[in-house]
Amino acid sequence: MEWFAGLNVLSLESRRSEEIDALIRQYGGAPQVAPSMREAKLDLSAPLAQFGRDLAAGDIHAVVCLTGVGTRVFLKELTAQAPEHLDALREVPLVASTGRAAQSLLSFGLSSVPVARPGSWHEVTEHLLSTLTRGQHAAVLEYGESLPPALRRELGHAGLRVTSVPVYRCAFPQDTGPLARAVRDVVLGGPDLLLLSSGTQLLHFLKYAEKMNLLEETRAGLRRLVTVSIGPACSEAAADLGLHIDLEADPHKMTMLVRLAAQHGPALLAQRLGRAG
Repeated sequence: MEWFAGLNVLSLESRRSEEIDALIRQYGGAPQVAPSMREAKLDLSAPLAQFGRDLAAGDIHAVVCLTGVGTRVFLKELTAQAPEHLDALREVPLVASTGRAAQSLLSFGLSSVPVARPGSWHEVTEHLLSTLTRGQHAAVLEYGESLPPALRRELGHAGLRVTSVPVYRCAFPQDTGPLARAVRDVVLGGPDLLLLSSGTQLLHFLKYAEKMNLLEETRAGLRRLVTVSIGPACSEAAADLGLHIDLEADPHKMTMLVRLAAQHGPALLAQRLGRAG
């Protein structure tokens, strides 16, 4: 099998950029890795103080943990502020939407309640609607992007209260050169495939394209690419941003993302180019 067979593969990965670069090369692709974001740690003192007051008052009935990294940061900061909060959390359902979030909770001696796969906002919402009653309060550890308005609306209509505890915000990388080149290359038709491992990557890519006054041209360029997503949550976020996903990795891991793209992406690209011709 020729795998990518030299096709140009764009990734917007940041934290694991070296890893995905090596994987694309391993499967015969020409990688273009353009980190689209960086994690900007926030001052958690005020939101943690409010969370602690609500927890002590028995006014938190579920905590939603979305990512491993965000959950660890939150628990580390919370226990540094007041170690007794850890014991109080044992009495609260800790909802983990991913395996990594569950592992982070376990590392602090906390058990978790899983949500149904694939663990997207839809499953989180359904879980809270089915387990909480009117007037109860869910705290969501917000990591990178704000809670979807639809989630707030649905829970609000059911009489549930939801607050977010921001842990990280995502900003543009300090070196935006690769990101700017990637936007121009997409507009000019350079890449053949796009690999996405989070919806925030695409959001930041489009925001930077808008900053360059190339948003509509970038959207048109993206539609020409074969786009592969790491999983349902990523696919859902991409759809909300108007991008069609051609393939979705299962299991939802970076190695499978690259392998799936290499295995099926070239044929999909040939079909698309044939229709275009």
